[in-house]
Amino acid sequence: MYNNPNPVISHMISHGGGTVPEVAESLGVSIGTATKLISTLCEEGLVLDIGTVERGSGRKPHRYELNPAAAAFLGVDITENAIGMGIVDLSGEMILPEVSIPFNLNDTPRSLSSLVSIISSQLSQWEEYRGNIKMACANVSGRVNTSTGRSNTFFAFTQNPLSQVLSESIGVPFMLSNDTHSIAFASFVKGGLPPEMGNVIFINLNWGLGVGIFLEGKPYLGKSGYAGEFGHVYGYDNEILCRCGKKGCLETEISGQAFCRNLTERIRGGESSILGPRVLDRQEPLTLPEAMDALKKEDILCIEVMENIGQELGKHIAGLMNLFNPDLVVIGGALADAGEYLLQPLKISVNKYCLQLVNQDTEIRLSSLHGGSGVLGACLVARSRYYGG
Repeated sequence: MYNNPNPVISHMISHGGGTVPEVAESLGVSIGTATKLISTLCEEGLVLDIGTVERGSGRKPHRYELNPAAAAFLGVDITENAIGMGIVDLSGEMILPEVSIPFNLNDTPRSLSSLVSIISSQLSQWEEYRGNIKMACANVSGRVNTSTGRSNTFFAFTQNPLSQVLSESIGVPFMLSNDTHSIAFASFVKGGLPPEMGNVIFINLNWGLGVGIFLEGKPYLGKSGYAGEFGHVYGYDNEILCRCGKKGCLETEISGQAFCRNLTERIRGGESSILGPRVLDRQEPLTLPEAMDALKKEDILCIEVMENIGQELGKHIAGLMNLFNPDLVVIGGALADAGEYLLQPLKISVNKYCLQLVNQDTEIRLSSLHGGSGVLGACLVARSRYYGG
């Protein structure tokens, strides 16, 4: 699955391009070696000479950049109720608008068959780009072994790893990634972070709760790719059964599912909300999009429940900050769209529970990426895996 024919590709993925002297300095090679490496990539059509750079007096160097049309990478984001898909070019820009297709994620052969069918059907509509796809990445929640391409949470009943099943069924080389890791990668690569911020903790506050960790600019995945299962740290003596099978996990109180559950319980307990008729008159569980829509309409009960989640999350982020002393903590995921309703109580808790010197060292901000960051992250992870960037 790895194809790192030239370290210049990795450099240009990270830096967006460069002159021969800049590439030579970054790679720690001679000018002659850098010239040869870049020339090879130009001949192969992977790199373009975009002309001279206006820089002081003397001979003006040429700048080289990746050829966007030279390769494409497919991202597939598998969530509880939809499959998101998109394609980026070699420069990491989306070629087509992302699509979202309804899907019910269940750990069954039927669900797996539906997954393959949906991806194949969508790719048939993107036939003109399919032949240029070098690698695809599929995001899935839970425990994903990045080395073997096997999900231990979904579709583990197959004899072969899920990545192999998708590759053979769809005809495109697939790898597998944990959804939080991919979303964090998108935030790190495309989130506008200053280059000096290499130690970053990304909080994925979605239906569940996960963490992506970057240490000195590199993603930390753990031995087998299982790092970041923050939501399954024990935190509460609440007797609530987590979806992992254990009780008291953080995500039983800090997550999208906790947001919906607490809203439902308080409405059925007699508290007022614009969601009242929806919760009381229908048997179907309240969905996260419905709850977030009510929050954006300034429903007081939704605001109160979200503030509670922010307060609780802040306590545990303070622990992560004390442990890692990061440059930055980024809050992303669907619940990050709550904005200040989440961020203000979160910061108050961090101020209360984090060591002051560590707190002063760390910036906390909401992610600048919204909506399809899972798809974008999957695309970028596929590109990084293929070229080693």
